[in-house]
Amino acid sequence: MAGARGAEITILGSGPAAVATACGLRRLGHEVSLIGVPGNTAFEGVSERTLALLHQWGLAAAADSLGGAGERLGSWAGRDLAGNREYVVDRAHFDAALVTDAASSGVTIVSDRVIGYARGAGHWRVRTRHASIDCRVVIDARGRRVRRALRKGPDLIAVCQRFRTRHAAKVLTRIEALPQGWCWLATNGRGMSWLQAVCSRNERSLRFGLERHLGSILAAAPQTAAALAGATSEGVALARAATASLSVRQDVGGVFCTGDALVAFDPLSGQGIYEALRSAAVTVAAAHSYCSAGEWGPVARFVRERACDLWGRRSESAALFYEQQAGQMPSAFWVRSAAAYADCQLADRFAVAGEPRIERRPVLDGSLIELRRVVVTAQSPRGVWQVDGIDLAELVDFLRAAHTTDVERIALRFSCSPKAVAHAMQWLRAHGLLGAGCKYGAGSDGGVKSSGSSRE
Repeated sequence: MAGARGAEITILGSGPAAVATACGLRRLGHEVSLIGVPGNTAFEGVSERTLALLHQWGLAAAADSLGGAGERLGSWAGRDLAGNREYVVDRAHFDAALVTDAASSGVTIVSDRVIGYARGAGHWRVRTRHASIDCRVVIDARGRRVRRALRKGPDLIAVCQRFRTRHAAKVLTRIEALPQGWCWLATNGRGMSWLQAVCSRNERSLRFGLERHLGSILAAAPQTAAALAGATSEGVALARAATASLSVRQDVGGVFCTGDALVAFDPLSGQGIYEALRSAAVTVAAAHSYCSAGEWGPVARFVRERACDLWGRRSESAALFYEQQAGQMPSAFWVRSAAAYADCQLADRFAVAGEPRIERRPVLDGSLIELRRVVVTAQSPRGVWQVDGIDLAELVDFLRAAHTTDVERIALRFSCSPKAVAHAMQWLRAHGLLGAGCKYGAGSDGGVKSSGSSRE
């Protein structure tokens, strides 16, 4: 093995979370190495909002690799899904384009497989098959292979197969629910299709081999089978982990997880790339803050609380979708999966006792995570820092000291519009921080835009 090289930040992985994080940190002036060997051969569905995020991150090559959007077909819980559109992404091409974007941003690309990493004397040492790299920060973006899950959803597996058709069909995706799970078909418009069948790891038909299992799935999915009529399989069938998991690992200074390595969602959500890019925004700020200030506690707390909150919201949503399908198809798979998501909630996620209060908590302010005074309520346990750009804690201080509800005067003090002041005061009143008799002036019935403790 070659001698150790140096890098300020080393990122493990080469998918969207890894590359977006690497490019974001490079733009902030950090030295970044990206270690990974792209090997994802799947097809995925990508929405318009995901495409917008790719452009926001400056991942032009990845965005250009998407091609055109196609129809999204199927039904769920008795409702037709026709009318929606999404892009079909070949991850092999997409991930190669991501690496091109990373190299264009000045990221050092190390095409190698990671063996592991360990704490050294004042640094982290990442070991690969052929070398080692010493760094201050390690960001693990290797997906679901990262273990130590704090919470897990139902134990699911996805069996996948690539197909070639005789004639190039149009771009489309189709989902079909079955008693033993569900299947998703994607056709890229260039003669290739991808079948993904999700079921319980304990599904009986898995015992007889992946190919026979897929045969049983297609026998129970007539619409999907018809779409694949005349197609021939390419390569071997693959089995991939599909269990949703929360893997908070923020107990050691200088190590972050991001993307699926932190919060992996049920593949039914169809938002894997979107959530990976959103996760990268927090990871960039966390690593930048730690490198800039050296404080681990506030950064780790923000990442942990954001991940737990996201897990709670997404598992609640998954439970609802599985319950809806169980109402239409009350098989053991749907009933048990819905129950598993209901049981994997974090019991203390919204446990805020007592009256609303002001506390110092970490917030995301641009590219930095900093401790700020926020308003904590039962509805917002992570705290709300600003509404319409107005610092809520400062507004409470001013209102209590000045004994005024004059919107124009308050707007002058905070250098903002009277409408913004009215919205912020309306929010405070709704959450019990102002007396019911307060008068808010014109515009108080407008909408409230709250950024929460994180300005995501």
